[in-house]
Amino acid sequence: MPRRSVLVGGLGLAGCATSRENGASLVMGDLPPKGQTGTSQSVMLSGADETGTHFVAVRACQYPEAGVTWLWCTVATPQGLYQFSSNKLPWQGPALSPDEAGMAIYRAQSSEADAKFVRTGTLKAPQRTELSARFTAQGQGLRPSNRVRVSLVAEFEPLSGYAGLLTGRTEAFGHAEFVLNIAGKKVVFQGPSQFHEQTQTEARFVTPFIFSSLWSKDLFSTLLIAPPNGGGYVINEGRPSPVSLPKAELTQTESKFTFTEGRVERSIVLETRFAYQIPIYGALWQGRFVKGNVFGKAVVGMVNSWLF
Repeated sequence: MPRRSVLVGGLGLAGCATSRENGASLVMGDLPPKGQTGTSQSVMLSGADETGTHFVAVRACQYPEAGVTWLWCTVATPQGLYQFSSNKLPWQGPALSPDEAGMAIYRAQSSEADAKFVRTGTLKAPQRTELSARFTAQGQGLRPSNRVRVSLVAEFEPLSGYAGLLTGRTEAFGHAEFVLNIAGKKVVFQGPSQFHEQTQTEARFVTPFIFSSLWSKDLFSTLLIAPPNGGGYVINEGRPSPVSLPKAELTQTESKFTFTEGRVERSIVLETRFAYQIPIYGALWQGRFVKGNVFGKAVVGMVNSWLF
């Protein structure tokens, strides 16, 4: 897992839809309270098929000192978008795993959702991740009387990775197989995927950001815009290349990025396949499943934005 430091440069943002007004009426009941510091550890597995027809993203973040776990589950298929999110599940352990541990387990559980991640290998060199999850889909037009039960299992194996973009964070890219059950109907797909873990003590979700994670068979990329910093990388056929000066223009239908890679100005346009929102601290986190091309290679992935 090569370590690199992010290159810092000027930032430019244009046309980024704001979530401040839309989120103003949301309940400010998330735990821990906004701005509170304390050790936390997040984990996420996301993946898609190569055509961008099916997507899965499951994220858990545990705050042992506050006694709470956040859990977000999103599944997108041609039949619909199925989502669960809660930022106040009771923390039930296990305790935070040290970076050098050869295995880590993450668990989030409530009456409406349950997720378990098992990562083998160390934080900086993961070897395999298994995920099992179930949830009752909520929101996105589903009536309380017609909510859908969703379950899934996934197996992820990394091909490339990167550590050092953010302190305490490792990102691994590779291949995953997903088996879903949506309201009793089985759906199976496989394709490029991404897994990340991050430990930090700073308060989460207090800094605006735009983040993209893109995947294919042999090209993977992360771009991060978080004023006053910005950067990222592209791993092309196993060779990582730092990226600087990222800029973004987000609309409902597409995401445009420009950046400098190897002293060359690059630009990419990503089509929004599915869009969704998650309420956090009275605002709306914006999520997008996307597909497009990077350096002439077809990619799928995610573009997320917060407070833009």
